Amino acid sequence: MKRLSTIFATGMLTLTLSASAMAGSVGVSRSDAVTHPDPETIAELQRASQAAQREAYEGNKDNLAFRQKSYEIDQLIARVKSGQQVDQNQVDEALQPVWVW
Repeated sequence: MKRLSTIFATGMLTLTLSASAMAGSVGVSRSDAVTHPDPETIAELQRASQAAQREAYEGNKDNLAFRQKSYEIDQLIARVKSGQQVDQNQVDEALQPVWVW
């Protein structure tokens, strides 16, 4: 019984210490957030949105993925222009082409 208690106590201590080590800082803004992007980033996002719209109308009329991608990019642009913090990963993901399966 003592051995089981020791194993249990060791496991709980390990879990407690590892959980705090893996948790991120609460209330601290991430360093890779875009708060004031340069106009070139906004222009690049607008071009990506227009390209997705063009692809939706010209080449893939039955596929809504291109329209959805354009809408998501437009929402991201609106958030950036309003001054909200946007994660750099979201910008990078928005600039990726649409993958249709």
